[in-house]
Amino acid sequence: MRETLEAAPVLIWRQNDEGAVVWANGAYLDRVADQKDIDADDMTWPIPALFSDRTVDGTASRRQMLPKTSGTPPRWYDCHSYPTGTESLNFALPADATVKAETALREFIQTLTKTFAHLPIGLAIFDSSRQLALFNPALVDLTSVGADFLSARPTLFTFLDCLREARVIPEPKDYRSWRAKMAELEKAAASGHYEETWTLPTGHTYKVTGRPHPDGAVAFLFEDISAEISLTRHFRSEIELGQAVVNTLSEAIAVFSPAGEMIMSNHAYDQLWGVETGVTLGTITITDSIRLWQGATEPSPIWGDVRDFVTAIDERAEWDAEVSLTTGDVLLCRIAPLTGGATLVGFEKTPLPATIGRAAQTVGHSKTEHASA
Repeated sequence: MRETLEAAPVLIWRQNDEGAVVWANGAYLDRVADQKDIDADDMTWPIPALFSDRTVDGTASRRQMLPKTSGTPPRWYDCHSYPTGTESLNFALPADATVKAETALREFIQTLTKTFAHLPIGLAIFDSSRQLALFNPALVDLTSVGADFLSARPTLFTFLDCLREARVIPEPKDYRSWRAKMAELEKAAASGHYEETWTLPTGHTYKVTGRPHPDGAVAFLFEDISAEISLTRHFRSEIELGQAVVNTLSEAIAVFSPAGEMIMSNHAYDQLWGVETGVTLGTITITDSIRLWQGATEPSPIWGDVRDFVTAIDERAEWDAEVSLTTGDVLLCRIAPLTGGATLVGFEKTPLPATIGRAAQTVGHSKTEHASA
């Protein structure tokens, strides 16, 4: 038993009711020698007590620190005491690794907290029992829910009910369907498949994302995308306006990207070539378009030049050429470079020359006069 206690890597000692150390193992004696900066062989009884706290309670541990000395850094121990008659049996287990891990965790949480505090996205993390475990100031700003309410750690459904009262959540006509939808929200977030855009009665638009976390926790992210949605709608309105303007032109036009893909056309183009580009599935390339044009025109060498011009990356200048339709009409083909490497290809029927028109009229009159004679 003595050999076992001497070899134990933990500090073990006995104290009497006056607090004096009456027995100690080798680990305790070595630690006393380090703390008092004396040789273990020169120590005499009574041995100094390393720990001042003498609370005797075998069911709980006390964490205590031995101060730093010239030869050793501060050391932490988890101390346990058990009553044995008029004395106490004590154990001190090294806790340096535990204290270091707890300090690192505390610093990490503080770093996360500071980071979350500056995030413009509202964050709400609910633990496995669906109680709010963590939130950031942005959540208070976005949801108009008081910090006192959030600090009370409400449940997920209580939190959603509060959002409903604050009109920060889309609300169906009846409450029962709303509760069912919120239950589906929780299930989807727990499985990692919840992402939805909430259009609120206040005019704001929120992007809400649910993500599962370890141990059954769920995190919800609330992002205000009102400005983005407004900008998107503005761009869409401008695109629709531009398309409406292009559709009023009599010239049939098609615009191709630098990669040779059609990105715009107008009604005159569809009518001229007998297509419906607006409802065509897939991408229309310059090769597809030239194949269409060649099928409706007389053989012409310009189509290869048009294809090379659309995909060229060097300096380009506007040019035009005439092609004849199989119906006999003549088209003026205009090829113009646009910004960003895009290319406009325009088609317009050329009118008959005025001299040809007058000659036709003269011939008509002559035939009429001859018939009268």
